Amino acid sequence: MKKLISGLLAGLFCFLISEKTSAASVTCNFLSGTTYSKSGEWVGASDDFIAIMQLFGTEGLKLKLEDNLVENLDKRKIFLAGKTRHGNVYLLGSDMGVLGKAIKVDGNKIKIYDGIYQVGFG
Repeated sequence: MKKLISGLLAGLFCFLISEKTSAASVTCNFLSGTTYSKSGEWVGASDDFIAIMQLFGTEGLKLKLEDNLVENLDKRKIFLAGKTRHGNVYLLGSDMGVLGKAIKVDGNKIKIYDGIYQVGFG
């Protein structure tokens, strides 16, 4: 009986540690947006906080990251953190913290949003 219980507990332990968990999450609160044509011409800008808040929500954009976030940030290279309906979100670790942008190609326009990025673990 003890061997059966020990085997079940060992199996449950292995199952639990093998479950995919998010190592970190990133919350993006955007402050401004810039629009470019596909040819690179600057065609618009938005710093209307209310309009941007309506676009991304009052809590901002939240991403769960499956990869090793700290390792990616320590490399100090731009990496794709996630894809959303608002575009691809890229992050970069720097001396100033976490920098990032949300970039969306919409027809003949490229929209780039900048803001504040907060990282949480657990």
